[in-house]
Amino acid sequence: MTVAPARIAALHVLARVRRDGAFSGPVLSGELARAALSADDAALATRLTYGTIGAQGVLDEAIEAHLRGDVEPRIRDVLRLAAFELLFGRAPAYAVVDQAVDAARHVRPQAAGLVNAVVRRVSERAPDFPWGDPESDLDALARLAGHPRWILDVAVESLGEQAAREMFACGLEPAPAFIRIDPFARDREVTLGELQPATPASSPPDPDCYQLGTPRAAYGGVTPSGGWFAMDAAAQLAPRAIAPGPGMRILDVGAGRGNKTVCLQGIAVRSGQPAEITALDVHEGKTTALRRRLDESQVPGVTVVTADATELVAHFGADAFDAVLVDAPCSGLGTLRRYPEKRWRISPEVPPRMRALQLELVRAAARVTRPGGSVVYSTCSIAMEENGGVVDEFLASDVGRDFALEPLNEVIPAEWSTFRDGRGCLQSWPRAGGPDGHFVALLRRSE
Repeated sequence: MTVAPARIAALHVLARVRRDGAFSGPVLSGELARAALSADDAALATRLTYGTIGAQGVLDEAIEAHLRGDVEPRIRDVLRLAAFELLFGRAPAYAVVDQAVDAARHVRPQAAGLVNAVVRRVSERAPDFPWGDPESDLDALARLAGHPRWILDVAVESLGEQAAREMFACGLEPAPAFIRIDPFARDREVTLGELQPATPASSPPDPDCYQLGTPRAAYGGVTPSGGWFAMDAAAQLAPRAIAPGPGMRILDVGAGRGNKTVCLQGIAVRSGQPAEITALDVHEGKTTALRRRLDESQVPGVTVVTADATELVAHFGADAFDAVLVDAPCSGLGTLRRYPEKRWRISPEVPPRMRALQLELVRAAARVTRPGGSVVYSTCSIAMEENGGVVDEFLASDVGRDFALEPLNEVIPAEWSTFRDGRGCLQSWPRAGGPDGHFVALLRRSE
C-alpha cells in the first residue's frame, strides 16, 4: 500500500508547523498549491491537518499511554495523524494501521513495528473515546473538542455552557472563509468574477463582506488579488461601530496590515466623503508595508504613523480625535479554529497578562478622544477577563469616568442577535458556518 496523497500533504504540513513554529494556514495553502490535489483530497488534507494540530494534546495523551520513551518527531507526526483518524475520524482501524505503517517506512523503516503496535493499541481504545460522557464530564468534552481543559473552563465562564458547547462542537473543523471587498482597488463586479468558482455569498455585517463557499477556494484554490482580502466577518463589525463619516478624525490603533483601515475608509466614502484617518503601528516594518498597500489600492485620506500606542497624548495631544479604534492584542481565544496550533502553545497566564496591556491601550485612546467622541475596543478573544473585564476596569478608572458604554443595537445585524450581550456589546463565538469569536464595545465620552 502507498500513502494517500491527502495524508502525505498533511504530514508535510505537520512537520513544517512543528519544526518552524509556523502557523498552519499559510503552510497548508502552500502545500495544497504545490501538491495540486483533487478537490476531495484537498478537503481531506485540510481536515486532517487542522484536526491533528488542533487535537495535538489529546492525541499525545492517547499515544503516550502506549509508548516507552521518546520517539523521533517525524514518527510522532505519523502517530498523531493516525490517532486523529481513529479517535475523531472514526476511520476503519485496518486502513489507518496500514497507512501509518507505510508512512513510517518512508520516514524510518525501523520504526514500522513500533507504529504498528501503538496504532493498534489506540484503535482498541477508540470505541470508548472520549473516555467519559461529554454531557456531564467536562474533561471528556474537552477531549472530544480537542482543547486543553482550561480553555473550556474559560469559555463556560465567559459565554455560558450552551455557547461554549457550540464553540467546541466546531473546534476541529476548518473555519469558514470570510473576505472583504476593497472598494478602492478595483471594480466590485470584476473582483467577484475573479472569485469564482469560490461562490462568494453576501454575509453580515455589511455589503462589502462575503463568505466563500468551498474549502478548496478557501485553502489554496483562489489567489488573493488587490480587490479583496481575508478578514473574519465579526472582525469587520469593529470599524462599523466607529460609524465613520465624512471628515471625521479617526485614529486606528495597531493598524498592522491595514484591513480595518480600509474598512473604515470604505464605510466613510460610502456615506459621502472620506474621513481623516491616522493609521498607527509601533513597528516601522508594518507601517512601511501599510503605506505601500494603501498607495497601491489608492485609499484616500489616510496618514500612516509609527508610534507607541501607549503614549498617544505625547504624539497627538489631548482630545485630538473624534473616534479611536483599539483593536487590541489579545490571547486569540476566539480564533483557535482558524489557528489551531495556538491552543497548545498558549497557557492560562496569557489572558491576565494581556489584560494589563489592553487596559493601558484603552486608557491611552481615551485621553486623545474629544468630548462627545468615542473609543471602540475590540479583541478576538472570548475571555470575559479580556473583554467585559477590561471595559469595567476602564470605566471605574479616573480617565474612564467620563465615558459610558453605548449599546451597539443598531450596529449588530439581526442575524447576529444571539451575539449581543446583556449590555449591547458584540460577543461572538465560533459556531458551524459562522464567524470567529470577537468582542466589540463602544465607549462614548460625555460632552
